[in-house]
Amino acid sequence: MPKITKIIGFIFLMALICLGYWYLTLKTIPENLIAIVGDQKIFVSDFEAEIKRRGGRHLARMDKNKLLDEMILRYALIDQAIKSGIDKQPDFIRTYQNLLIGQYKKHNLKPQIDGVDFTAEEIRSHYTSNIEKYTQPAKARLAIIYMKTHSKMSEDRKKAVMDRMIQARESAEKQTHGRGFGPIAVKYSEDQVSRYKGGDIGWVYENRSYRWDKKLLDAGFALKKMNDISDIISTEKGLYIVKLLDRRASKVQPFKKVKNRIRHKQIIEKRKQVEKDFADDIRQKTPVTVYQNALDKVKLPEKQSDNVLPVPKL
Repeated sequence: MPKITKIIGFIFLMALICLGYWYLTLKTIPENLIAIVGDQKIFVSDFEAEIKRRGGRHLARMDKNKLLDEMILRYALIDQAIKSGIDKQPDFIRTYQNLLIGQYKKHNLKPQIDGVDFTAEEIRSHYTSNIEKYTQPAKARLAIIYMKTHSKMSEDRKKAVMDRMIQARESAEKQTHGRGFGPIAVKYSEDQVSRYKGGDIGWVYENRSYRWDKKLLDAGFALKKMNDISDIISTEKGLYIVKLLDRRASKVQPFKKVKNRIRHKQIIEKRKQVEKDFADDIRQKTPVTVYQNALDKVKLPEKQSDNVLPVPKL
């Protein structure tokens, strides 16, 4: 009999403990807790945020039970994903970090970049201070006759080429029709690009580099009148004569035609500076310790696999 009494007493005690635990648990449940899904919790604030996120014109008629069921499924998926270790995988961590960086920049860098602009006075001041950048240099349209020579050529051969160029120039001086050197270029010139166009090499700008020798271009710009022909010009690559077909004086581009281009360029440059200052500030206020010994232990692969894409810089 005493043994039975002890058993009954033990059962009664356990029941009291369970009842007390249930009571205490019930009492500690937060009033704003709607549901527990695995290790995840849905609070009133989460529910209200989801309602606000969905928006729409029919919020008052939203089915709360249906919405809760959808949220429970979502939270269940999150719970199982975490328990499966997906949040510990390197790809997930990097994606999360990129999202974190993107959001930080969105709230701290983007407002600075979006605020970059210049007044009309600032744009005009840049234009005035850098007027040479908006001045189109003088240009000339030239025609040439070219004959090739080189250092290993015999003196007799060089003289023959010179005599032939003298003939070409005399013929050009007598020419009274046709643009450029006309058929004379076809007969004498060895520049295959221009010879069938009367020697016309098109427009060239003063003080710019081209495939033709600078001595040739300088001689062309030195000609005073249209259709003037230069003396024979000797260069390392051969002999030339040049004819002036047309010319245009240097010209300043009007402010109204370039102001939008100036503004666009200035904004791009200023935004780059803002980004640099932002990065410098982040580095300055973030403590960094580098252990060179550990870095020296890292061995780079001898050859990168063709299938591996380079990691983009952030």
